[in-house]
Amino acid sequence: MRARLGAALAALALGFAAQSQAQSQAPSNQYPNAPVKVVVPFAAGSSTDMVGREVARILGDALHQSFIVENRPGAQATIGSALVARAAPDGYTLLLGSNTSIAAAPFLIKDVPYKPLKDFVPVARVGSVPFVLVVRPDVPAKTAAELIDYTRQHPGKLTWGYANSANQAAAAAMTKAAGLETTAVPYTSVPQLVVDMLGGRLDFAIIDVTNAAPQIKSGKLRALAVTPAHEISALPGVPPLGSTLSGFELVGWYGLYAPAGTPQAVVDRLSAALLQGLQDGAVRQHFAQAGLETYPAGAAELAGFGQAETAKWQRLAHDAGIVPQ
Repeated sequence: MRARLGAALAALALGFAAQSQAQSQAPSNQYPNAPVKVVVPFAAGSSTDMVGREVARILGDALHQSFIVENRPGAQATIGSALVARAAPDGYTLLLGSNTSIAAAPFLIKDVPYKPLKDFVPVARVGSVPFVLVVRPDVPAKTAAELIDYTRQHPGKLTWGYANSANQAAAAAMTKAAGLETTAVPYTSVPQLVVDMLGGRLDFAIIDVTNAAPQIKSGKLRALAVTPAHEISALPGVPPLGSTLSGFELVGWYGLYAPAGTPQAVVDRLSAALLQGLQDGAVRQHFAQAGLETYPAGAAELAGFGQAETAKWQRLAHDAGIVPQ
């Protein structure tokens, strides 16, 4: 199966390369002179997809060219990320990367088909997203402590879901720290995970506020705790999970990346345009309404940040007892 996946990725990457061959001959100062793909390695409707579409809009408006989002979900974001890693390094295929695809993947997936810190060049950091511990309304827990107690009273009975590194690491760390016996269920997208929670097939999850907030506000899910070290404006009154599990803190992030070897002039042009757009008040408000925050940083800072995050996620995966699969 792994061989078939590798062959499929290679074929798709060759397609990207062939499409970009003519474009790569153009001087960098004429970039972009054709549509640009922004690969989002998660499904449509996810918070990563929302960020990717806003990034594409910002760049399209600034550089007067079409930036087209292409969703390539699966395998903890490694399928779409591998396609970009193998694409022509000409700036016409970009990756909306995240803590999952850049920092955490090597500690969650066996034989990741790319090297995050070598196969991509950072362009700019974009934003961050908090996560929230949610349960179905029929689960008799109003706080994280009550959920832990209830789970202890029903060992092996409760299920939780995950679709990315933060979902997995946060819930695994919580259940391990509290000594809980539960069953983890993998998903390819958070929206599908939410559908199964609403349908009664999952008991709890730690998911991004973007997908959770509408369901919380409608009463279809109950919020017990958030993962930053402080309360967040999108969910006032919901306490930090760290108040129950001492020292717990986790926030996801997004950044734009290009294949390694992309001309520096192209990277600089993309970075300047994106960072300028992220300063716009309407953009910040758009992010805030979705429970996100702009978190801009240039290419050099993102490079150092990515290295630090890789070390952090290695510790998180180890502490949570996650074995790459």
